[in-house]
Amino acid sequence: MNMRRDVRGRVVLVTGASRGIGRRAAERLAKLGAILALTARSTDDLAKLVGELRATGARAEAFAGDITKPEDRERIVAETVDRFGQLDVLINCAGVCSFGEFSSSSEEIVRKVLEVNFFAPIEMIRVAAPHLTRSFETARGDWRPAIVNVASICGRWGIPSMSEHCASKHAFVGLTESLRGEFERFGIDVLLVLPGLVRSDDLQKHLLRNEGKIHLNFGGAQPSDEVADSVVRSLLKNRVEAAVGFASWWVWFGKRMFPRGVRFFMQRKVWKYARRERAKTV
Repeated sequence: MNMRRDVRGRVVLVTGASRGIGRRAAERLAKLGAILALTARSTDDLAKLVGELRATGARAEAFAGDITKPEDRERIVAETVDRFGQLDVLINCAGVCSFGEFSSSSEEIVRKVLEVNFFAPIEMIRVAAPHLTRSFETARGDWRPAIVNVASICGRWGIPSMSEHCASKHAFVGLTESLRGEFERFGIDVLLVLPGLVRSDDLQKHLLRNEGKIHLNFGGAQPSDEVADSVVRSLLKNRVEAAVGFASWWVWFGKRMFPRGVRFFMQRKVWKYARRERAKTV
C-alpha cells in the first residue's frame, strides 16, 4: 500500500530503546511528534532517555522490562495502553549477536540468541496485535498501524562465523513475511529493515561471544544513526523491506542476481582465515 504515514499523536512502542538503534529511532520519532513508549532492561538508561526527550517537549514514558519474559511482555503492553489509551506502532529493535564458529558454540548460546532475536519479538507482536487491530478499526482517514521488525541481512544470507545469529534472523524474516499476508486482514502493515554489521554502543554487551574466524571490520560498521534513519523512513513511507548500507544492499541484491558470486565471496573469507592460520604454524 502506497502511503505516507503521519506519526504525530500516535503511540509507538520501541523495544531495545535504551541504546543503539532503538534509542536513535526514538529520538527521531520524538521530533516527528510521536508519543513514545520505550522499553529495555536498563531502568537507568531508559529513565535518562525519557528525561532527555521530555526536555525537548516530547511525550515519552519508560516501561522497563525483559521482553524474553512473558509476564514482562504482557505488562509492558498493558501499561502502555493504560497510560496512553492506545497502541499504534510496534518497533522491534532489541537483539543480541554471537560471533563465533558453530563447532565451538553450545546449546545455551543457540537458545539465548533465538530467545532474544526470535521468540521475544514475535511474542511481543502476539501481545500487541489486538491493540494494533483496534487502532485500525477506530482510525479516521487512511491511518494504518504498523509493525517494524529490525532483523539483519543475515536473515537473507548465512554468514560464516555467525551461524546462531543467522538462524535467528532467518526465522524472524520468514515470520515477518508470513505475518505481512496474515495481518493484512487486520489492517496492520508489517515492515522489515535489514541492516548489516552495526556499530554498537557497547560491543561486549551486544556480542554473546567474539571469537569468529572470519574478518569482520567492527570499527568500520555502519552507525546506529544510519539504521535508525532507515527504520523511521520505512515506517513513514511504508517500505515493505529495506536493506541498510552498501554491504547489506550488496548481499541483498547479489543473492537475487549473482548468488554464486556471493557464495564464493563468503567462502573466500573462510579460505583467507585458513591460510593465515597455516602461515602461523610454518
